[in-house]
Amino acid sequence: MIAIINNYIQSRLQQENLGEVSLTEAAEWLEKGGILRNQISSLGYPLRRHVYRGNVFGAYKKDNNFWYIKKIDGYEKILSVGDLSRIFKLKSNKSIYKKVKIEKIPHIKNRKKGIYFRKIELIRWAVENKKSKFFEIIK
Repeated sequence: MIAIINNYIQSRLQQENLGEVSLTEAAEWLEKGGILRNQISSLGYPLRRHVYRGNVFGAYKKDNNFWYIKKIDGYEKILSVGDLSRIFKLKSNKSIYKKVKIEKIPHIKNRKKGIYFRKIELIRWAVENKKSKFFEIIK
């Protein structure tokens, strides 16, 4: 879910050539895109909760105490552990975590929890490590 949220927001910022977007506007984008439901009583709360946890890349608080999300130059779409499990047809996410630890798969570690992967880094790693099961699937 976090990968989808970040990919969607950064994609919209790129498409609309915006440097930043307010958290409430980003929350509206996500709701209209069918990604994250908004709460009528507290607009933007579900997204704000992810921001508080450090899950939204580029989120920052301005001097006026409102949250914004800035466009990250050169942003590459990220994949979640669940995405990799589906791609590699694994029964459990645990095997991804083991492979990250044992095979030193390149990843982004979130400040609080969770790991994510940049597709290009994953492909580059798989090509360099041809013995890995990942290489066989990417080939």
